[in-house]
Amino acid sequence: MNKKFIIVKAKKIYNSVSEDFFPATAIAFAGNEILTIEDLESLQKQYPDATVVDWSAFYLFPGLINTHVHLEFDSTVNARQRYLEESVGTRFLLSATNAHMLLESGVTTARDAGSSWELLNLQLPQVQTVITIPKLQFVGPPLTVTGGHLHFLGCETDTSEDMVKQVRLRKKLGCDAVKLIVTGGQMTPGSMPEQTYMHTREIQVVCEEAHNLNLPVFAHCLTTEGATRCMKGGVDCVDHMACFIRNRKNDLLERKFELEKMKPFRDNGHYFMMGLSAGYHTLDKYRKGKDRCQERETFLLEQESRMFSIFRQCMEMGFLPVCGTDAGTAGTYFSETWLELALMVERGGLTTREAIRIGTLQSAKCIGVRTGSLEPGYQADMIALKENPLLNIRALRHIDHVVCNGKIKK
Repeated sequence: MNKKFIIVKAKKIYNSVSEDFFPATAIAFAGNEILTIEDLESLQKQYPDATVVDWSAFYLFPGLINTHVHLEFDSTVNARQRYLEESVGTRFLLSATNAHMLLESGVTTARDAGSSWELLNLQLPQVQTVITIPKLQFVGPPLTVTGGHLHFLGCETDTSEDMVKQVRLRKKLGCDAVKLIVTGGQMTPGSMPEQTYMHTREIQVVCEEAHNLNLPVFAHCLTTEGATRCMKGGVDCVDHMACFIRNRKNDLLERKFELEKMKPFRDNGHYFMMGLSAGYHTLDKYRKGKDRCQERETFLLEQESRMFSIFRQCMEMGFLPVCGTDAGTAGTYFSETWLELALMVERGGLTTREAIRIGTLQSAKCIGVRTGSLEPGYQADMIALKENPLLNIRALRHIDHVVCNGKIKK
């Protein structure tokens, strides 16, 4: 089958290596592979039969990567209850719609961070002829202890032997990664977010088997103790890094970064996903002064500020942040991957270039895909926008065109 050659003429094309723009303003790709970036006249001579797309009014950047979403959840405070009450068919339609919203917002690759087995049907070609969606990675039901966080998704496991079997099952059914639930979580009744449930040896057994099968492992982790066990056990990415303890005065969750416990892992190159935008909108009216803060809201806003401080501390220790939003949980929308990157800049203290690197190439490396950069040999995933996000990171909120898998999707 002959490949269809496409040339896109842009205003500027972003170079992820130099973190600036290429001198040339035209890019050629065929199938799902970027061929070269040169001037338009040169490319037309090389590929005389290519289709030329004129986006000369737009800046061209790599497509965004979101490493942590829940496609079967509906972004409401009742996401768990609605999941349990909906039929399989309704959940599947919701997940396809959510995936489409990701693509429309500039996300060309996303990893679902825990679902029913039925979600894996989104990868079927016949589904993708009906609705346009990004490239997706799946983990199926995450591995959690009996009664643990997200146990309602269908996998409770308590022995190392069974955990190995669960890893092999995921490989057999076509999963792209394995997710561990190392601590409790706020969505699951009876599960304590400040409690660490999985032991280092159990984590290590899962990682050894998964890595033997070329599957990366990431972990839901809300405590410092859990984070240290994850890194000792070989987890590839620690998600959330919340460092929760229980506040004795008000019984609310308090963030406490225990530097001494984390020092042994300094500069080890571990990936982490903070989820700065997860649930961010739940405090909008108090943050903006529309509603008066009571004692509870004042405490929560203080914890929010601590979250950004912990994010900066993790970076100072040499940990590598990735872009994950936890979309699908309360107040966290599939159209707002841009917000995660904006918060890294506006409250996390990063430059726009650093945030773009995290939201593209760095996140792509974490989940093991050859995308996130506009250079020869990389997958043809890109977004076009009128405003330069290097000057204003919130420009990523308005995506005009999307190329995913070498096809123009928007």
